[in-house]
Amino acid sequence: MAKTIAGNAPIAVRQAKQAIHKGLQMGLMDGLAFEIEAYNRTIPTQDRREGVLAFNERRSPVFKGK
Repeated sequence: MAKTIAGNAPIAVRQAKQAIHKGLQMGLMDGLAFEIEAYNRTIPTQDRREGVLAFNERRSPVFKGK
């Protein structure tokens, strides 16, 4: 499982981990709001663009952590 997670975009993985850890310490609505903020931080990244392009081109993505 760790290999699968490690193969994903580093920024997205970091944001997901933060959402999980901090979300457990909040109420539902605050946790959902934090999750949306975490997702929104991944939108402008080069890795997100690479992931979408790789999916559309049916190839494996090459993430750079940017």
